[in-house]
Amino acid sequence: MGHARLAPAMPSTKVMNGAEGLTGSCKACGMTLERAVVREVRHYEETRLLEVTCGGCDRQFLAIHVDAVAIDALKMEDVVEAAEQLSWARSLTDLFSPGDLDLPDAA
Repeated sequence: MGHARLAPAMPSTKVMNGAEGLTGSCKACGMTLERAVVREVRHYEETRLLEVTCGGCDRQFLAIHVDAVAIDALKMEDVVEAAEQLSWARSLTDLFSPGDLDLPDAA
């Protein structure tokens, strides 16, 4: 007998207990999505493709979840720099390039 070989590992997916971030209800049966079973199918950076199974009727559908992007807080240095730019500016053209000031005609 030869040596036994193991099959390649299956890709792992996260199974979540609840529908984190999903709101609303199933269109088919009306069950709230808080009771749904959610499985992560794909993940790229902050975006996740989720397979959602309704807890009431077992209907499956896909949902996209995007993690909240952290916003950098305004720093004191940013405020000082903006104040300095405003102090020497005599018009908007001192602060913005001409292309930024072209507005479409309002009809």
